[in-house]
Amino acid sequence: MVSLTDPLILTMAGYAVATLLIAWWGGRGAGSGYLEFTLAGRNLGLPVYMMTYFATFAGGGLTMGIAQQAFTDGVSAQWYAMAQGLAWMTITVLIGFLYSFDVVSVPELLGRVFGDYTKYFAAIFTVVGQVALTTGQTIGMASIIATVTDIPLSVAFWASVVVFIAITLYGGMGSVAWADTLHGVLIIVGMFVAIPVAVLNVGGVDAIAANVPAGHTNWFGVGLVQIGSWYLMYLTVAGAQQQMLQRTWSARSKRVAMFGTFLAGVVITGYGVLTAAAGMIANAQGAQIESSMAFAWTLTNTLPPVVAGLLLAAAVGSVMSGADSFLLAGATTFVNDLYIPLRGGRAGLSDAHLVAVTRATILAFGLTAAVIAFSGIEIITINTLGMGIMSVLFAGILSMLWDGTTREAGLPGFVVGGVVFVVWAFVLGEPALFGEGPLESAVPATAAALVTILGLSALGYGETFDLGTVRDRARADKEAAREQRVSYSND
Repeated sequence: MVSLTDPLILTMAGYAVATLLIAWWGGRGAGSGYLEFTLAGRNLGLPVYMMTYFATFAGGGLTMGIAQQAFTDGVSAQWYAMAQGLAWMTITVLIGFLYSFDVVSVPELLGRVFGDYTKYFAAIFTVVGQVALTTGQTIGMASIIATVTDIPLSVAFWASVVVFIAITLYGGMGSVAWADTLHGVLIIVGMFVAIPVAVLNVGGVDAIAANVPAGHTNWFGVGLVQIGSWYLMYLTVAGAQQQMLQRTWSARSKRVAMFGTFLAGVVITGYGVLTAAAGMIANAQGAQIESSMAFAWTLTNTLPPVVAGLLLAAAVGSVMSGADSFLLAGATTFVNDLYIPLRGGRAGLSDAHLVAVTRATILAFGLTAAVIAFSGIEIITINTLGMGIMSVLFAGILSMLWDGTTREAGLPGFVVGGVVFVVWAFVLGEPALFGEGPLESAVPATAAALVTILGLSALGYGETFDLGTVRDRARADKEAAREQRVSYSND
């Protein structure tokens, strides 16, 4: 029976209200223009940029997921976060280069370099991947709420769906980024304070190590191949996936984008140790639970209810940060790279029209993701395929750095990379290498795409391009479209 006076429930409910309020504040004026809605007017400052970059991946995988793996396999699960943080710090060397392009989406950038067919290919798989990712995050939020509060799953599910769709629908990137900032600050501060307290409350590090299975304290238990594979995979995520680069293009300046990405990587590098500790505590205490609930069990059984409620609410909020980020990324890509071209370009479309269409797409995609998630339909295959193809796009980003790359080599490279991904993931089942663990499918797929693009270019297939010309043409096209829209509005 749910008690509305339970401190944990009251804390989580209050947090939900705070999330809505800060999202409302951050999203004010988002409807005034297309770039204001999709890229927060390209005006995110350093603290907000860093937190929205961090929070996008801080929920399901980095918090509950690492705790779950640490519960079953040990402390080496923290490498999932550490490898990601190292990848983000590394990708900083490319962030300034990517920021210099006046684009809204990854498919738009690749289309300007490799042609329209490449843009459509990238857009379709980005939309599929982002909607699938939204679906996975949607059910994750509801499961946590229902398990720790005894609220019926269906009620928790639709309540969380309404909240994350409303945030995205109202203020676009502005609302999403400021809500992410709330989640990020609270979960970072909370974890760095609460987890050490939880460790002390169960007898300290030595007591935990003495009560977990042999091997759980091996920091390299997952294997060096797996660690390296995670690192390389997250290079492709940060370097080519829409949910991350949409933040990069929302930054106020190149310096903010570069420094914010690096700082987010620094924080995540140490964050996994804390979430892995939560999983280890639950194991050491003999918790009779599903492994997926290790994080929630540790918080509710080792900390005061209000503290546990605040951290659980922040964790749910971080999962929401993933959901609204993926939802916005999918809707932005659909409108920018499929809808606008079908309408003949931006020149004849007002900002008000594009914002309205983007909001309608957010609603449609959000409800679609919710229905799929609630129906229980298996989406892992779609999710894996979408993520893989999005990662393969990183080969196109890297190949832009070589002057000899040709426009016509892009699409064949992405097709080859996609085929390699399907074979590696679904036919070979991500085989273990050298007995050290599996190699993530995105890694060989991206390598195959890169080799194909560079190989075809070296053979003289097609014509080379000049990046300076690409940048200038992008700016000129956008300025021409803006002037034409102004002319239409004056008429």
